[in-house]
This record gives sequence, structure tokens and C-alpha cells, in this order.
Amino acid sequence: MPEPRSPNTLLLGADHLWRIRRDQLRFYADMRARHGDRVRLRLGPYRSWLLFRPDDVERVLVASAASFIRFRKLTEVIAQWNGDSLIVAEGQRWRDRRRKVQPAFRTQRVRDYAATAASHAERLCTRFERAGRPEGVTVDTDAVMARLTLDIATGTLFGAEPLANGDEVERAIQVLSDTAFHESTAPFVMPDWLPLPSKARKRRAMALMDHVVGDLVRRRIIDEPGDRGDLLSMLVEQHGGEHIPVRDDAMSLLIAGHETSGALLSWLFLALVQYPAWRARVIGEVAAFGDRPPGVDDVAALPLLRAVIAEVLRLWPPAYSLFLRQATEDVDLGDTMIRGGDLVQIVPFTLHRDPRWFDEPNSFDPDRFLRPPSWPAHAYLPFGSGPRVCIGQNFALVEACVVAATILQRWEPVAVPAVPEPDPKFSLRPRGGLPMTWRRVEISRA
Repeated sequence: MPEPRSPNTLLLGADHLWRIRRDQLRFYADMRARHGDRVRLRLGPYRSWLLFRPDDVERVLVASAASFIRFRKLTEVIAQWNGDSLIVAEGQRWRDRRRKVQPAFRTQRVRDYAATAASHAERLCTRFERAGRPEGVTVDTDAVMARLTLDIATGTLFGAEPLANGDEVERAIQVLSDTAFHESTAPFVMPDWLPLPSKARKRRAMALMDHVVGDLVRRRIIDEPGDRGDLLSMLVEQHGGEHIPVRDDAMSLLIAGHETSGALLSWLFLALVQYPAWRARVIGEVAAFGDRPPGVDDVAALPLLRAVIAEVLRLWPPAYSLFLRQATEDVDLGDTMIRGGDLVQIVPFTLHRDPRWFDEPNSFDPDRFLRPPSWPAHAYLPFGSGPRVCIGQNFALVEACVVAATILQRWEPVAVPAVPEPDPKFSLRPRGGLPMTWRRVEISRA
């Protein structure tokens, strides 16, 4: 077999790890441009692959999915606070876990979750109105969307009102997200008992999340049994009322779900600021609902908004890089052999911007999603693919549609002082926040 192209490295790939920690999006694009579709790297003790061809992606995620597991170093980091959850489990344990969680995303439950999402979006609009001035209201939209999706997750997952300490919980989640990124990309990790500020922040964040989620789960199991129409009821039923597995899955769904949903809404509203013609078209589309908040059944009547969301997911996918995989056995890619123990990295951010698959890939063009796809399968995968595709992807899309439509009935984003760079940590967020001015929507509803 011909040797794949492999970049020169220093100190067992320490230079690559430094570049990944410093600017991984540029690193992936540079590797693709310099070394082609299959790039072999040395990362410490591991041989690692970057794969940029859709057929290779399909082979890893679908056809040979059983031959890969999620990289243990990363799952061990996440397991510190997520426990043995759906995100961490492998093999039969993962299949059993997925089977138990899947009913929580059935159609009727998603309908109820969407109603909860719309209600919280309406509350946000009311807060804007109370704080607004004639020229509008200026807020850090990334922080606002993170808190909004946390409130939605609290309602849909736990059937609870927004947490009184929600801002503190949101900061704790950000600490754990940053911790996951830094510990999983570090050549070695300092022990947690060291008296370092970063370790103290991590310990406080883990303790707070364990207290908040554990208390809600314990209360449901002991004091409020029965189906209350939320995700937690389904988890309690499927796990037979066992506290630890319910707590672990609730923790992972709360952190992962709200973080990526908040990021998607932030990039969506930034795109609507940058492309006012599309903003006007979408506002005209949602105006058809009058003052009635849209629900699940209305999503099909929002083709423009759905296309904008799909294009946002192409250009700024919150899951910009999929979980690192590790081969458990040799996998033949035709003229390249992935050996057992090798790591494989798949990067939607880079795939989605490849001119071979998308015309004018760096241009914002939602019209491409109003036509039949011209790109190959597995060139577009904002939620992953295969058996481990995001379990909540359908609700995530419904939530984004319903929340955006509800807000755009009353408020529109109109200005940002500067366009932020993407910040690739555990999810893709605007670096430094997203200051944005909003103003009341003025539109005829004749």
C-alpha cells in the first residue's frame, strides 16, 4: 500500500498538540491543504489519522462502526462528572443505555418539549421588553442563549422552573467544558489535589453540578414518582428508579444538550445580523403565525428558517469535531490500513467548507438547502452519523426552529460591534462573547 502523507513532527507530536490547543480549526485546514485527504499524525504514544473524504467518514462512522470506540482518554475525562453515561459507555453497555434513553425523544414528548422551549423564548422576549429602550437592547447574545437553553433543558429534562442559581450553573458547565478540552489535549494532566486555581474551579464546578442534578433526581425518585411528561420521568422508568444511572444520563444530557443548542442559536442570530436580506425573509415567514408561538406542527411551514439553520450548522457546527475514535482492530480503507489502536479524527467544520462538496463553501447561502443536495453523503454531518449519531438531533432542530421563530416574532438582531472568531473548545462558541443589539420587530400583520 502507498504510504499516506505524514507531516514532520517534533517531540512525538508535541508541536501538533500545541497547534491544536492554540488554533485547531486552522491546524485541520492546514493539514488538509498540505497533506491531502488522509493525514497520519504522531500524537504522543498514538498514531492518529485525520480523514477528510466522505467515503472514509462513512466507513468509520457507519460501515465499520463496530471496529471503533470513543477515545478512552477523552471519555475518562468526561466521566469525572458524567459518570457511566450514554456518552461514555461502549459496546453492549452503550446499546442498553441508548435503548433506555431513546423513548425520551419520541414524537409526543418532543411536542411537549417544543412547547416548553417556546414558553421560555416568550419569557426572554418579555425581559427584552422590560429592559429595552427605543433604540433597542444590547446584550451578550451568546450568554443569553446559553442561559435560555439551560432554562429550556431544565424544563424539558427535569420539569422544573429555571434554577435560582442558573447563572452559577452555567458558569460551572463552562468550566467543565473548558476542563474537558484542556485535559483531553494535554500531554499529561496535573493531579486534582494540587492547590491550583484551575483545579479549585474544577472541584467547585463538579460539586455544584453533582448537587444540582443529584438533588433533582433524588427528589423525583423519592417524592415525585410517576410520569410528569419530562425526560427525567422516562429516565427513572427506564433505569428502574436507580439513582446513579439516572443521574449520570441526566447530567450528560443537560450539559451536552444545552451547550450545543445555545451555540447554534448564537451563530444563527449572528448570521441574521450579517445577512439582513435573509433576516427579512425569515421574519416575514414567521409573521404568518401572528402572535401565536409556533410548535412542532408549524416547523414544516418554516422552510426558510430551516434552511438558514441548516446553513448555520454547515458553517458553524457546534460539534465542529466529532469525538475522537480509536480502532479496536485493523480497518482497511482500500489503500490505507487503520491499525488497531490508531486514533481517527473527523472534522465537520473542515468537511463542510470543502469546495469539492459545496459550491462557494465559505459563502452563506441557505438556498443550497432549499434544493436537493448536490454534495455526497457524509460530507455534511452536523450531528455525526451512524449508530452514535446524536440521540437528540431531532429535538435540537425543532428547538432551534421554535425558539428562533418565537423570538423573531417580536425581536430582531440588528447589529454587532465586531464579528467574533469561532472558539473551538468543547463546542464551537463565539470567542469573547457576542455583544448584539436587538430591536422590536415592526411588521404589518394584516
